[in-house]
Amino acid sequence: MQFQPCGIRSPNVRYPYPMGEMKRANARENDDRQRDRFASTLVIAAAIICAVRLARDDISRPSPRLFAAVADSVSLATTILRKVVGR
Repeated sequence: MQFQPCGIRSPNVRYPYPMGEMKRANARENDDRQRDRFASTLVIAAAIICAVRLARDDISRPSPRLFAAVADSVSLATTILRKVVGR
């Protein structure tokens, strides 16, 4: 069996140790993917809550009531998501 220094690869050479899995990088990718999924879920939930709360109001112009409803909806959606996920 031939051994070559790291970094030099040949298809005909066998290595004494199998290539290891990059567990830390894979875990980080999974965390990033999960965080992105939760962020999009949060946006959708907040939009639905806000739409229900403002269904009969005039929202053609920005107003303090509109901003308050959006902030409350985001807060409520965040609380619900934390309860569901268990964080």
